[in-house]
Amino acid sequence: MPRFLLDLELDGSAFAGTQWQKGQRTVQAELESAVEGLDNQHRHVRLASRLDSGVDAEHLPCDVELSRDWRPAVLCQALTDRLPQDLAIRRAAIVADGFNAIGDAIGKTYRYRIRLRPVRPPRDRRCWWVRRLDRPDLLQPCADLLVGRKDLSGFANLRHDESDSHDPVRGIVSATWTSEAEVDGCLLTFRVSGDGFLYRQVRGFVGAMVAVATGRWPMEEFTACCADGRRAAKVGNVAPPDGLCLEQVRYDPEPDWTVAAS
Repeated sequence: MPRFLLDLELDGSAFAGTQWQKGQRTVQAELESAVEGLDNQHRHVRLASRLDSGVDAEHLPCDVELSRDWRPAVLCQALTDRLPQDLAIRRAAIVADGFNAIGDAIGKTYRYRIRLRPVRPPRDRRCWWVRRLDRPDLLQPCADLLVGRKDLSGFANLRHDESDSHDPVRGIVSATWTSEAEVDGCLLTFRVSGDGFLYRQVRGFVGAMVAVATGRWPMEEFTACCADGRRAAKVGNVAPPDGLCLEQVRYDPEPDWTVAAS
């Protein structure tokens, strides 16, 4: 039976996360229901990343085995027609039988958005509203400390399972902040790429950097957290999920993607 890699886009605000949970609305449950309606039998869908409730994704791959051949462009549209408005298949590819959307991934990029202004933004809830930062100039120096291959589990919420118990070390390739000026403030965007991330680690990075930039924690505490691994004292709180989006999951070689038929 052919195996397909599907690339999902989702608004996570109304989902209880990506993975199946009893009695909860999840991305996996919605997608498996759509696949069952198309393939006439239940199929397990394996998602490349586990996202929390409220987290968005522009590109979240998953692999699934189907009983018949499909042209990838047609499969995208056929599945999307069976999915709710906050979930869609952007593109698809035929992959080898042994392909694993999780195990074959070589890297991920996440984006986190903060709206920095004195009044809350009623038209944009897919961001973290921060009223003020005393030292926004410290955000990038903090981000620079994250880059490299090291144990940064002090910023994560460890689940103590196979995802982190044996090796909490991850390689962070880049971590950058950008700023776009607005009439009454600015839009801050944190983008981080690495070979993998621990549970809630990106939100932990952001929460800690904002704690430094608001003056609640000294830079020295952040530096120590980067060096101390699991022994690190927590710096700030985990940032809320609203501003987080999975931008990309990378493979080598990249699958032969085909976009949805128009």
